[in-house]
Amino acid sequence: MRFLGVMLFALSCITFSGPSAVAAGLELPDHPLSLDDCVALGLQRNPSLAIAREGLYAADANLRRTRSSYYPSATFVVTQGRVGGSSFVETPAGTIAFSTSGRRRESEVLLREVVWETGRHQSARQSKHALAASRSDEQAARQGLVWSVSQQYYHALAAEDLVEVAQAALAASKDHENLVRARTEVGVAAPVDLFPAEADSAAAELTLIQAQNDADIAKALLKSTMGVPPTYRLRLARPAPGDSEHPALPFGDALSLSLAHRPELASLRQSIAGGESGVAAAEATKNAVVSLSAQYQRGLTGPQEGENWSVVAYLNTFLFDGGLRRANVDTARSRLRSLKAREQDLINAISLEVETALLDVETARKSLEAAKKSVASAEAQLAAAEGKYREGVGIFVEVLDAQETATRARTNLVRAMYDYQTALLAVRKALGTLDAGPDAGGIS
Repeated sequence: MRFLGVMLFALSCITFSGPSAVAAGLELPDHPLSLDDCVALGLQRNPSLAIAREGLYAADANLRRTRSSYYPSATFVVTQGRVGGSSFVETPAGTIAFSTSGRRRESEVLLREVVWETGRHQSARQSKHALAASRSDEQAARQGLVWSVSQQYYHALAAEDLVEVAQAALAASKDHENLVRARTEVGVAAPVDLFPAEADSAAAELTLIQAQNDADIAKALLKSTMGVPPTYRLRLARPAPGDSEHPALPFGDALSLSLAHRPELASLRQSIAGGESGVAAAEATKNAVVSLSAQYQRGLTGPQEGENWSVVAYLNTFLFDGGLRRANVDTARSRLRSLKAREQDLINAISLEVETALLDVETARKSLEAAKKSVASAEAQLAAAEGKYREGVGIFVEVLDAQETATRARTNLVRAMYDYQTALLAVRKALGTLDAGPDAGGIS
């Protein structure tokens, strides 16, 4: 009985831990959000990351289940109830039937351990690699979420700036319309100039309405990706000027960095290592399975009271199985070859992505410089056309053309600014460094 008490105490001390529940109802900030703020909210609230974490928890549980075969198992069995039946006794006077009944009360403790088994070590290594692959998959999901939030953050900022461009264009069109009307009323301008001025104001108003709608949609997409309620009043903070720095990085160095940090490639390489262990396990159990186990049984009450033990070696040889185990080996090898081919395909895709990202960021930088020059030139041209028209030496069509050119240049500048920011992030995504770490927001 002392042995039984020790066993029950040990079993009562075992605790099982599972994934902690994600905290709900997190308070949303009431201030303009930076990119780091948006990323941190997305990592806290977007359900796609929770899905990736569940895959990680499942892989960890599978590894623990595989490793459990290395430890002894302890079982305590209690049987209690009533039993009954009929019996017959042969006597010289004939057969006598009588019924029996009683209580059944039995208890026993069973300890068992598989000391060694063919293929067990390879299976454990396969599960270990699967867990490492799941960790990389979770990191890839994090980086994918950071990338989506970052893209939509800059898209929303660009949409807000385009609203300001449209508002400025509408204000300029109204000023031109008022100028033409005033000059017409005093007889220094032809009344026909008023019609294109009114049409330009109407077109500018429609452009503003569409820009405001685009900005609302961009913010709605960003809120959806971050996982915040659609009723949340989202305000965005402008990035600091230092965020536009672009360190030069040769393609060879960038590719080496990417191949060392891309979580997709790390996951695939862990899967390849797991596939090699799977092939080894299939080969080890192809012809026979050998195991060595030990068992100790102690009956505490009932007819099985007492103790016994055994140490047994098993040899299970497969004389004929219809080709099942040979097929298992072929399947494992085929899967391994497929994973290695996918690895080379992914390396080729990563190489192209890195090269494209480096070229795109340089193109975006040059486009931004050209857009700034274009705005300066267009604004000077617009000021000259307005001055000529006020002095009566120019025609209003020149003002309309200059205003359209200036609005287009300002629009292109806004897009070039945020295209450059997105291109910088695309480089970091290609390098595999676009992540926020496990405990904090940010795009370090």
